[in-house]
Amino acid sequence: MRILVGVVLAAGLSLAACGQEDVQAADAYKVGCPAVDAAAGSAPAVRKAAASGLKQLRDSGQLDPQPTAWVDAAVQFLESDDPSKAPSATKQKLIDGCAANGHPLKNVR
Repeated sequence: MRILVGVVLAAGLSLAACGQEDVQAADAYKVGCPAVDAAAGSAPAVRKAAASGLKQLRDSGQLDPQPTAWVDAAVQFLESDDPSKAPSATKQKLIDGCAANGHPLKNVR
């Protein structure tokens, strides 16, 4: 239940961020890293909710190419049938992006 609440909160925050005029690259990681971490071992519905919020952030058109590529990797990871079997390059992009932005992942390896 705690994980579901965290993912729903993160998805809601990403939706709120889309409405802002000044979405920054850091916002993708601030919202996306906790969502990815919480949803990594969760049910498909939880991963789908997190992916949906991240897609809206990505599609806002306010992110630079680097965070947009990170969000694309996060969406790919979250939408996979089994995130534990996601391509290692995708997982590494998530791990590196979150670590570089002060949000180390605990549930993605």
